[in-house]
Amino acid sequence: MNITTRQLKAFVLTARHQSFSRAAEELFITQSGMSVLVRELETQLGFRLFERTTRKVMLTEPGAKFLPVADRSLRDLETAALYLSREAATAGDRLAIGAPPFPAAELLPQAISAFATMHPKLHIQLIDAEGARLMEMVQSGKVDVALSASLQESPGLIKLPLARFALMLACPEDAARDLPAMVRWSDVASQRLIGLPSGYPIQRLVDEQLARAGRTVPPELVCNFLETQIAMVEAGAGAAVTPASALPACAKRRISVHAIVDPVVWSDLFWVVNRAHKLSPAAEEFGAFLKGYLGRIAEQAELLGDGGTEGRERLVHEGAGGALQHQG
Repeated sequence: MNITTRQLKAFVLTARHQSFSRAAEELFITQSGMSVLVRELETQLGFRLFERTTRKVMLTEPGAKFLPVADRSLRDLETAALYLSREAATAGDRLAIGAPPFPAAELLPQAISAFATMHPKLHIQLIDAEGARLMEMVQSGKVDVALSASLQESPGLIKLPLARFALMLACPEDAARDLPAMVRWSDVASQRLIGLPSGYPIQRLVDEQLARAGRTVPPELVCNFLETQIAMVEAGAGAAVTPASALPACAKRRISVHAIVDPVVWSDLFWVVNRAHKLSPAAEEFGAFLKGYLGRIAEQAELLGDGGTEGRERLVHEGAGGALQHQG
C-alpha cells in the first residue's frame, strides 16, 4: 500500500465540501484530477469512500470510519513537519556541550558566559558526565560536542586538539614556602602525593614520570575526581600533580602551584565531535573561542617558571578572570 498525503488531502477536502469541484478549487487542481486522486485511494484501500450522485457526494459507511483516521494523520504530519522545520531553522541557535565534571564546573561556565555577551541568542546547554558516557552521548547525538582528555579512539568520533596544558605541582600553601617556582620530577617523587585512579589519562602520565624519577610506590591518597584532589591539597593532605587547566581552581584556594621541568609533560584536551554530524556555524565559532580562552590559561602556566613568587601572586590575583580580560 502506497497512500500519499495528496490522496488523503483530496479525500478529506471532498468529504468536507461534499463536492469534487469545490475540493478541487481548494487543492488548486482540476475536478477530474481530484476524482483521479480519490479513485486511486479507493483502489488501494479496497472499498469505496463516496456514494456519488448528480447533486452531491456522500460518504459511504467505510468512508465515514476512515475520515477521522485520514484527518488525524494529515494533522499529525503537518504538525511534525512544522516542528521539524522550526527546529532546523533554529538549530544554529542551540549548542549542547558535554564535559567531565572538573571542566564543566571550573572552566566552561566563565567561557560560556563570556561568549554569551557576544552571541546572546545562542543557547548553550552544558552537561557533565564521565568520559565513557560522554562519548556515548556524542555518538547518539544527545550532545553536539564533548571535551575529553582521553587518548583512546571511539568509533564514529573525531578528536580535534583544543588545548595543551603542562603538568604542574599543586601544594598546600603553608607547606610549599621552601619550594622553588620550578621543581623536578625527583622533587615531586619525594612528596606525599594525592593521585587519581591509575587508569586516568593524566595519572598514567604522572606514574610514568615518577617511575623514571625512581618512585615506584603509588600515591599515598587516591581521589576519583580532580575537584576532590585539589580540595584535599588545600586541606593539607598532600601535594598533587595536575594539568595547568586547574590554575583557575587553584587560584581560588590556599594552594601554591609550581612548574614541573626535566621534562615538561603535557596533557591534551580534545574537542570531540560526531563524524556523521556537521557542526553549526555557532558551534564552530564557540569552539574557536574556547580554544583561545583555554590557550590563555595555558599561557599563564609559563608564569610559574618565569615569574617565581611574583608570577604565582599574579595568577592568584587574576585567575580565570584575568584570562578573559587578556583575551578581550
